[in-house]
Amino acid sequence: MPSTKKKVDTAAKKQVFNKKTKKNSAEEWREVEDQVMRYKKQFQDGATAEEIADAQKAAEELLQRFYPLFKKYLVLIKSDQIDFKDSEMKRFVLNFIGDEKLKIALRRKNTGRSNKCAMIAYRFNFICSSYGKLPEDEILLDLQTLFLVLAKRYKQMGKSFCGYLYNTYCYEVARFIKKHTEDPSNLDYKKHEYEDYMRTTDSNIAEIGVMDRLFENSIGIPDMTWISGQNCSEAFEPLTPLERKIIIQYYLEDYNDRQIAERFDLHINTINQKRRQAVEKIADALGVDHSLIKRNRKSGKRSVAC
Repeated sequence: MPSTKKKVDTAAKKQVFNKKTKKNSAEEWREVEDQVMRYKKQFQDGATAEEIADAQKAAEELLQRFYPLFKKYLVLIKSDQIDFKDSEMKRFVLNFIGDEKLKIALRRKNTGRSNKCAMIAYRFNFICSSYGKLPEDEILLDLQTLFLVLAKRYKQMGKSFCGYLYNTYCYEVARFIKKHTEDPSNLDYKKHEYEDYMRTTDSNIAEIGVMDRLFENSIGIPDMTWISGQNCSEAFEPLTPLERKIIIQYYLEDYNDRQIAERFDLHINTINQKRRQAVEKIADALGVDHSLIKRNRKSGKRSVAC
């Protein structure tokens, strides 16, 4: 008779993969294990160029293989259609439910159809109406990023990667979404026009003080006076206020061009163009050759597979 631990691990693997697979399950699980270990090699000291290239290929293979898993989360987050027969989805939704009675109902093996199910769906709808409003490709990128984080963190200690993924992925995604929704700037409140905050006359200097507190944080991100050009060094003086804000969000706050475009209701190509123009202005002020400017950064969502 298999041990309880083996039973749990096998059940986890079945949750991750479609049961109707042409390959032998054990063979497929071994392939996944091999792909994960190939992906991890790029983070080892002294990794060769060949190992790094192979790691990138392994990452692509893993993301393609686990696309059904990402799709399942994507559908839930975008539509709030909870499958109460799916134990993993129930554990995921449980992270966003505060009512103890609803938690008990979710933990039951057969949640069934009841008023509690409707109440659970109603509570979870907040996630769909906040984080779920992001474009599908943004959410998919987040889900893939979190997956690769777990792949990097994984260690072979008696449990397969599939078992490890089943036991951790839903909580990793839930923590990420909670962090997103806890940021007031991510919620769909009434937005003021950006240009309203660019006026720095004496009549609204008190309002600027309020905005300073919004833009400042513990790592010293430049405040509103810097954005409006009052406390800039010579290198940043040529920049427009919008260019300064784009520079802050991209390089200090780790937003990507698409996210910045959504915040300012501008096209992503406009943001990309303005960011590059801003960097070139700074380079000109510092006497730096444009050919030496790096075109991307090793942080933020777009650098996930680096």
